[in-house]
Amino acid sequence: MTTKVTINIDPTQKILLKRKLNNNGQAQLLFTNDIARLSEPYVPLQGGDLKDKKIISNSKITYNMPYARKQYFTNAGSGKEGTGKGGLRGKLWVKRCWADKGKDICKSVAQFVGGRSE
Repeated sequence: MTTKVTINIDPTQKILLKRKLNNNGQAQLLFTNDIARLSEPYVPLQGGDLKDKKIISNSKITYNMPYARKQYFTNAGSGKEGTGKGGLRGKLWVKRCWADKGKDICKSVAQFVGGRSE
């Protein structure tokens, strides 16, 4: 006796679209917004221009100030609430935020797309 089994699986793109995981989709935008929001306490603060003048697109965050690159890579953390004074603000703020809050961000995105994070 033989048994024939037929499995119908949707195409990959349809599955990804259903889970909002398409290229530059809603899940990507949620992820980028979460990173921008949660990394704000890590951004160096003198007058607030650097943290206030960011541009968030689907796949990137742009800090639109002429000194942003230098601050990102070389900030000493000696300003208001800086790492040198026991605070969070200093260089590599997105990477440090990800190290501290990455699991929470993954949980948020997983819940949004109907999955789970491990």
